[in-house]
Amino acid sequence: MQKLTTVAAALAGAALLAGPAAAQIPHITPFAFEARAGVAVPVGDFNDVAGSNFGVGGSITYHAVPLLGIYAGASHAQFSGDADDGDYNDTGFDLGARLGIPTPLIPIDPWIRAGVVVHRLEHDGATADFSAWGTGYEVGAGLGFGFGPISITPGVSYVSYKYDDGVTAGDQRASYVKADVGVRVRI
Repeated sequence: MQKLTTVAAALAGAALLAGPAAAQIPHITPFAFEARAGVAVPVGDFNDVAGSNFGVGGSITYHAVPLLGIYAGASHAQFSGDADDGDYNDTGFDLGARLGIPTPLIPIDPWIRAGVVVHRLEHDGATADFSAWGTGYEVGAGLGFGFGPISITPGVSYVSYKYDDGVTAGDQRASYVKADVGVRVRI
């Protein structure tokens, strides 16, 4: 009788552990490539001189641990100028950390990211021409809809950095919100 109780206890323990074992994160490869495109909307003082337009970007992420990765990428955003004053072009490099939050029971994984940016703002207009580099930060969040190694990743991010336009006294701040969709491939 004691053997039967021991076997029954072992089987019950195995059954209890089988559920969580099936929900473990599958093998995740260390690299991911992502391309993003969407709309860029200036905010703050930058909204006074620039209008909404588009933004694109791409990044490579190295996952040091399965859920936390270090990303490096490049991005470009274009903003329309007031009336006939020309467009603003924002181009630069991004570096930071990306945290994926797994949801093992559904194929939707939230993510957040934060990092530093080194961007150049160019303007070729009737009132002022300038090209200025600046450093700042970006933060963002979104969802990942997984289809095997490919994910569709809609998200929203905020970018802000200082620049010197050579006309206005002191540094100016370019700040904008991006709402975009990405395609992320894990290899």
